[in-house]
Amino acid sequence: MDQENSSTFTHQISARIRLVTVPNNDIPHLHKLITQMANYHNLTEYLTVTETSLSNTLFKSPPFHSFTALILEVSPNPFPITPHKDLSFNPIIKNNFNLKASMLDPQSNTFRSENDVYVAGHVLVFPSYNGFFEKPGLNMDQIFVRKCYRGLGFGKMLFSAVASVAAKMGMGMVDWVVADWNGESIKFYEKMGAYYVSDYRLYKLYGEKLQQCANISG
Repeated sequence: MDQENSSTFTHQISARIRLVTVPNNDIPHLHKLITQMANYHNLTEYLTVTETSLSNTLFKSPPFHSFTALILEVSPNPFPITPHKDLSFNPIIKNNFNLKASMLDPQSNTFRSENDVYVAGHVLVFPSYNGFFEKPGLNMDQIFVRKCYRGLGFGKMLFSAVASVAAKMGMGMVDWVVADWNGESIKFYEKMGAYYVSDYRLYKLYGEKLQQCANISG
């Protein structure tokens, strides 16, 4: 293990969820998180996203009116609770989680965002609409917590943050997909009150097949 690239949390850990922004240079960290999630789901062969494509997709519209990313940060020190200028999303802060045992982050320097602050996870969302429902919603495209920080309630924080945004914006739902083999996540979502829609299958049209279908009408 690379000791120079690791940090140990001993007694307490604090967490903050905030918008991904340009000034904070979040894109490289977000790209690394997405890559780790692709590895976790064995989808690296389909991974084509780049830091440039993320930058070109984010920040074009007000948050939650288009593709939006939230990032989870942790620190051994409490985060300051100060008013935030961006009223679209006030950072969610939970300070001083008590740890039952010391925990090691083997990639802390890789995911360092500032002194003693480390990126631990993310969630990607975008607006969605279902013609059967009265109100639009948010689609949760990805939710991910790095392995060393799982089991501490951070996934629940990210999930709750998305639900809170949807409720405050007057939306009617949050929807997402989950892999059939991911029993742990399925149990988590059902515990949070989510409904399993068993009558539908998810389909995607991409690559050459997308272009072939587009050419039919042309």
